[in-house]
Amino acid sequence: NSAASMEPISYPGFANLHPFVPASDAVGYAQLIDDLERWLSAVTGYDRVSLQPNAGSQGEFAGLMAVRSYHLSRGDATRDVCLIPASAHGTNAASAAMAGMKVVAGTAPDGSVDMTDLRAKIAAHADRLSVIMVTYPSTHGVFEEQITEVCALVHEAGGQVYVDGANLNAQMGLSQPGKFGADVSHLNLHKTFAIPHGGGGPGVG
Repeated sequence: NSAASMEPISYPGFANLHPFVPASDAVGYAQLIDDLERWLSAVTGYDRVSLQPNAGSQGEFAGLMAVRSYHLSRGDATRDVCLIPASAHGTNAASAAMAGMKVVAGTAPDGSVDMTDLRAKIAAHADRLSVIMVTYPSTHGVFEEQITEVCALVHEAGGQVYVDGANLNAQMGLSQPGKFGADVSHLNLHKTFAIPHGGGGPGVG
């Protein structure tokens, strides 16, 4: 191969591609990854999608660090409270703790978000509220009818909304997190699209 063909491909997703992989050998991968990013943006309603070969729990941590970076960029270094309904995915609390956040939990008896309790917790932690982590539909199988209101209340208090994508397959074609008020999610593509779990390859499973 010529020296020119040994240049890493310019596609952003290949920023860390091994420098000795010929660009001509990576064009197909780049197209597949570009297509997947665009398709997932369309499915979720988010502006951008980042692909990484991680488990959902690692995606949660990355998403929470993005939320933290958002607050820091606005000078809100004290925002460290993460609200998590008991009906959320089980790894949420662990991810929040790893991200240095204080976890505040609560839920209604039927597994939905208790709106009265949510308002009280938002009021109690308004200056420190960083994010709420909700699973939609919840692990109890509940589609929160008030999900848009949940998002609006948290936003009004200066927080962000993290929607766990563990159950994205139940939303397909019905709703989009980016449209009903969510700010960030991780997507379990091994559940929704049967993409190999754990990833591999140059940045995506």
